[in-house]
Amino acid sequence: MRRIMIAAVAAVITVSTGSMTAAMAASQPAMLTDGNNVNITGHGANNSLRFFWVVNGSNTWHPEPIAGKNTTYSAPSMTNDDNDVNITVAGAGNSLRFYWAVNGQRIWHPETIAGRNTTYSAPSMTTDGHDVNIAVEGPNHTLLFYWAVNGSNTWHREQIAGRNTTYSAPSMTNDGNSVNIATEGANHRLRFYWAVNGSNTWHPETVAGQNTTYSAPSMITDGNNVNIAAVGAGNSLRFYWAVNGTNTWHPETVADRNTTYSAPSMTNDGNSVNIATEGANHRLRFYWAVNGSRTWHPETVAGENTTYSAPSMITDGNSVNITAVGAGNSLRFYWAVNGTNTWHPETVAPPGQHGIAASISGRGIGRGPRLGEEDGLGRLPGSAGGPRRSGPSRPAGSGSRRCRADRRAGAPGPIPPAEIEMHPGDG
Repeated sequence: MRRIMIAAVAAVITVSTGSMTAAMAASQPAMLTDGNNVNITGHGANNSLRFFWVVNGSNTWHPEPIAGKNTTYSAPSMTNDDNDVNITVAGAGNSLRFYWAVNGQRIWHPETIAGRNTTYSAPSMTTDGHDVNIAVEGPNHTLLFYWAVNGSNTWHREQIAGRNTTYSAPSMTNDGNSVNIATEGANHRLRFYWAVNGSNTWHPETVAGQNTTYSAPSMITDGNNVNIAAVGAGNSLRFYWAVNGTNTWHPETVADRNTTYSAPSMTNDGNSVNIATEGANHRLRFYWAVNGSRTWHPETVAGENTTYSAPSMITDGNSVNITAVGAGNSLRFYWAVNGTNTWHPETVAPPGQHGIAASISGRGIGRGPRLGEEDGLGRLPGSAGGPRRSGPSRPAGSGSRRCRADRRAGAPGPIPPAEIEMHPGDG
């Protein structure tokens, strides 16, 4: 099924007078597994939207056009949804666009979720039972949430956080009966929001304070825990975890200064956590740690001058798959068998085929397999193989995020695009 909701703005992080600033680079692809296939979607040439798929065990990638010139202006986010594939992306005029296709068909159905001047980051999307959820940075650095019932093109909008709160693409996950969202907040904080399904009350938390966070985060759920990774000060790579039901976040340093130059992508892999990033000199770097351990193991997936975007990563049976933009705006794919550090490269699309952004989901088993200072806090103690975190869950609520026509009591109805466009942001 779809890779755990990870969406990030593809950025190159550069140092300027001791602070971190993001400069647009090639945009991140999105990847997922879909039965016996691996699917990748990305921002194509001339601001088009492209889709690629391959049968497990084959290196023949099949390209499809989803949307033509001047339609796509961010990295995409992609999910599986029963027998369909869903893709969302920032469209022309800072709109928010959605595309879906039935598996096995090349006909993509477009929808407009939100009109012009509503969308100022790459989106993050998850499926939630019978619903589709999307989070995005809105006008004036707000954080917005949209949901629709499967089979309906009526999208409902909520505001999670107000003006001047959100400064990156969000990362969103399902977590039992809750939805979690993480973003880079004001003054380079790392912010976290959660809501119980069936409620429109979002609970904010600060994961890390000022001057700690310099990229869009990547977030996963891991048993009874929530894990977040992001670029830290000085181009470091930082990791945070919290037990469900607590707001105590434990920081770790995955990689030191001058190692990390893109937003990360993170997955669970059995009893381990994996993180991939663009490294120094355009390398592709990979880190893993056993749950219950704070020892991170680094690997180089691809050497200098190979990687020009944030990567997208999934686990696929006994393998790990990574995709990223390569030299000359090509699209590259790498896989390794679990337990080995031998990475096998493939070219998905040749040079000139990739634009500013991309997104991917995983391959099946047929293929072999952020700076703050360390403060002494780590994961809960435990031997290798122990849980990264154990503890009480957040309070459970009743109801699904969307039930037929009404998701939440008292929730507003669908918002016409004209209403959303009233307050354009500064991007």
